[in-house]
Amino acid sequence: MTGVQTCALPISNDRLLINSRPDFPPEPLARRRPTFQFPKTLLQPAFRWLARQKDQGRLHGIPLRKQIVICGFPRSGTTLLQLLIESCIKDIGSFGKERRALEIAACGPRTHATILTKRPKDVFLIPEIADWHQLNGSRVCFLLMHRDPRSVLTSKHFSAPSQYYLSCHDWLHFYQHWNWSRSRADVLPVSYEMLVSSPQTIQARTCQFAALDTASSFDDYLAHVPRDFDLRALNGLRPTETSRINAWNSAEHSARLTQIHNELPQLAAILADMGYSPDQVAA
Repeated sequence: MTGVQTCALPISNDRLLINSRPDFPPEPLARRRPTFQFPKTLLQPAFRWLARQKDQGRLHGIPLRKQIVICGFPRSGTTLLQLLIESCIKDIGSFGKERRALEIAACGPRTHATILTKRPKDVFLIPEIADWHQLNGSRVCFLLMHRDPRSVLTSKHFSAPSQYYLSCHDWLHFYQHWNWSRSRADVLPVSYEMLVSSPQTIQARTCQFAALDTASSFDDYLAHVPRDFDLRALNGLRPTETSRINAWNSAEHSARLTQIHNELPQLAAILADMGYSPDQVAA
């Protein structure tokens, strides 16, 4: 999903209102199915059986009662939100890196009644994750991240720092599934801009929505960062701050912004729909 890519796919007005589930993206983007890993893949049936027995009280252990799933747009603050929750929320099982929600729910260790997973691409699997929890008798709460599309589309990643991370074509797939999912009762939409400008507000909303208990304030997360957390996607630790909110609007990205505006002719309508000012769209 790295590389400078182009999007020849126009967006029509009816894409802003999606009543039926959007099609799945191509598998290289969605990655719905985990790749084979030896011996992990071979052992998963046993792990799944053990987890199921614990959830049903047939074996000694802590049954899974609730899963918090962070998903949404890539480069929208999903890792930051994961870090804040892992650092500042009580009694939550976490993994310090990106993990598949369904895989952890079905096969993961039962160390806490509440677990947290983060993977932006789980936005494509929200119904499947919700169905699994309904059958299991547990609860799932989705924290659905979004960010100004211009920020997402001008963002780069440590794995390929010279390339833009997401193409317009791939971004559109995320937008369609985000748009279709954001009004669900089990979804709390969270914006990157609010997360960095008012982290305490997001903490209060998250705790109320998912019935979580605070151990410390999101504002003080730096004092409580787990030692094993994978910080690479964050490019280091720093206090939450707002300097990156309008970083897209710089000379460095002028050619990229022109490309985005040309390839997404309905960008102004999408920005307004998402709550961002379309007046700043580059021509």
